[in-house]
Formats: sequence, structure tokens, C-alpha cells
Amino acid sequence: VPDAAPSGVSVDVVNSTLVKVYWLGIPRDRVRGHLRGYKVSWWKTKSLLDGKRHHPEKHFLTFVGDRKYGMIPGLDPFSEFRLTVLAYNSRGDGPESPPVEFETPEGVPEQPRFLRILNFDKDSVTLSWGLPKKANGHLTSYILQYQIINETHEVGPVSDVSVTNHSTLSWRLVGLSPSTKYKFYVKACTAKGCGKAVTEEGLTMAQG
Repeated sequence: VPDAAPSGVSVDVVNSTLVKVYWLGIPRDRVRGHLRGYKVSWWKTKSLLDGKRHHPEKHFLTFVGDRKYGMIPGLDPFSEFRLTVLAYNSRGDGPESPPVEFETPEGVPEQPRFLRILNFDKDSVTLSWGLPKKANGHLTSYILQYQIINETHEVGPVSDVSVTNHSTLSWRLVGLSPSTKYKFYVKACTAKGCGKAVTEEGLTMAQG
């Protein structure tokens, strides 16, 4: 097997879930056979949101041939990782490079877990929603949107309400029309942007 580890390992963070890894190949005489390629291993050490340490679950990707870089996709946003690179030949894996540490930036949150209509009046409604399953960063706000819908699939303009207190999980919307069907949307936001919306429909009560 190869008896040297790749040197000069560096990581270029492309976005919150993707990085590009560079390394210097090992010298020919240290391959001890025919070089098949390189393997990059990585594992998450902690979440930057809550500082929780993670039991290191190792992942790896194989890059065939005399490569000097590779892309690592599908990472968790806003997390700290470690990464190593090794060379391999047909007999097996050579030694790993010393671990390189890197951090992914914040991403947009996943959609809130649920959206419920708590009570309907003729011109108001109270909505309640759940935290996103993964925040992928520090939550900054929620965006509430609503629009009139009817059976002919015509939809009205979308109205927006920004809930700037990120710990608020319910909101009373006022000024709605009576006996009208509405569609409601709620999405969570970080400094990076807003995620997908969770939706719910409901009908306001008739006048009197």
C-alpha cells in the first residue's frame, strides 16, 4: 500500500452545504504500485448553533485517478467539520493526512414543522406554527403570507407580514374578509434567507 499521505490539504467553502478540497499528490516512489486514486474522509465535530459535540460519523468519497481536488456535497450548514485525504492503490489505503478543520456558513432553514389555524373569526384568524426541523443557522424572523383562494382556482394577491421576533410561534391576522377562503403560508428565516413555506387553508366566518 502507499506509504505516504497527501500534503498541502486545504478546503475552499463554496456554500453552506458544499466544499472543494485540494491536496498535493504523493510522490511516485511512495505509491508502491499503481496509483488508483484518493479518498477524502470527513466527519462533523459540532453544530455551531448549539455547540453540541457530535459522535463522529465518518463519510468518505473516492476520487479515481491522479486527481488534485474533489467536491464534497451534502454537508450540514453552520457546522464544524474535520477532513483527511489518503492515496490508495490496488493493495489498499495509504496513511491519512493530518485532519484539516473547516466550518460551513449558515444556510436557510427547513420549513416549519406544522401550521395550524387556532381560531377563525369573521375578519381575523390566529395562526400557530412549529419550529423548523433544522434551523441551519440563527433564526431571525418568520414571514407570514396569505391570499384569497376560491373554487375557480383564482387567487388573490399575496399579503406579507414579517414577524421579527424569532421566538414568536403564533400570530393574529386581522382585517380579513368574512365568508372567504384563505391560504396561509409561514416560512422561517436566517440571515442567509428564508426557507420553504408550510401552508394551510381555512374559511373565515360569515358576518353575524
